[in-house]
Amino acid sequence: MAARSIASLTVSFGLVSIPVKLFSATEASRAISFNLLHKGCGSRLKQQYICIKEEVPVVREDMVKGYEFAKDQYVMFTPEELKAMEEAGTHMAEITEFVPIEAVDPVYFDKAYYLAPDKGGAKPFALLASALRESKRCALGRWAARGKQYIVMIRPVEEGLVMQQLLYAGEVRS
Repeated sequence: MAARSIASLTVSFGLVSIPVKLFSATEASRAISFNLLHKGCGSRLKQQYICIKEEVPVVREDMVKGYEFAKDQYVMFTPEELKAMEEAGTHMAEITEFVPIEAVDPVYFDKAYYLAPDKGGAKPFALLASALRESKRCALGRWAARGKQYIVMIRPVEEGLVMQQLLYAGEVRS
């Protein structure tokens, strides 16, 4: 079965724009998942949220999301406020610099995506891949998707390119 593109985006730097298709480079593991059941009758159990202060069950309509900024002190957000804070998704991976490949420690590697040229992008895609391969460099940049900003590295592999999502320094244990 042929791989399906999960997104289309444009890789850009300076005045250069390269339309590409994005393919997931990995597959999620197919781990067995278990459900909690009532031992007596075998039916599934449902989760119940209990208010710590009032010790009563809370229905979904009475729940809000909040951020704890100090011990037991929260700021609450409405769904509209949360939506407004989301990073706007773009169909653009903006390259900000080119660095030697060995300058990026693999400990920062997160998800990987194969890139393939989209309509009208074959020649500039091949030129970028060739230039990165010959110079032993990679491109660093940023990409916004699914409400979040990512740091990405575009590096050459065999005849193509991989866009590697990178972890932020605070996400890596020292």
